[in-house]
Amino acid sequence: MDHSVAPPFELGAHDWRKLTFVLGALAAVEAVLVVVLAVVLIVPKVSHHLKGSAAQGAAIPEGAPGPHTPAGRAKLTPAQTPVMVLNGNGRAGAAASSATQVRHLGYRLGEIGNAPRTDYPVSLVMYRPGLRPEALKFAKKMHVRTVGPLDGIKLRQLGRAKLVYIVGAS
Repeated sequence: MDHSVAPPFELGAHDWRKLTFVLGALAAVEAVLVVVLAVVLIVPKVSHHLKGSAAQGAAIPEGAPGPHTPAGRAKLTPAQTPVMVLNGNGRAGAAASSATQVRHLGYRLGEIGNAPRTDYPVSLVMYRPGLRPEALKFAKKMHVRTVGPLDGIKLRQLGRAKLVYIVGAS
């Protein structure tokens, strides 16, 4: 049976491509909006929850030393704390002149010599296990800001020294 009404809408081959492209672009824009909304609305709530649980899970045990924990009081006097003085800047006589300063502060001297490297940009103090308070006290007197546990020097190399003072370039 023939109808007198014209077909509602006919698309040619070229029109289908345009329509597909437009609908694909619209879908891509919608996907981006969904991701943006998810980030804005959901991530802050989840990250807050994760930060809280991470802080609880990574809690530092009571009394464990760290860069921001108090050092406690030094138990050894300067006279009981021998210091190894090493030249870490390559300038002749740097360790000897620093050793004189260390001795004037009342510290006993351990070995005086050259560090394994001569490219230390700043001076530093390293300490034997358990002597962090003594190292911080010594570093403060010597105006040294970098203090840490022994690194690169074995205990047997220290002899009687309890601290290592490496004289850097500044």
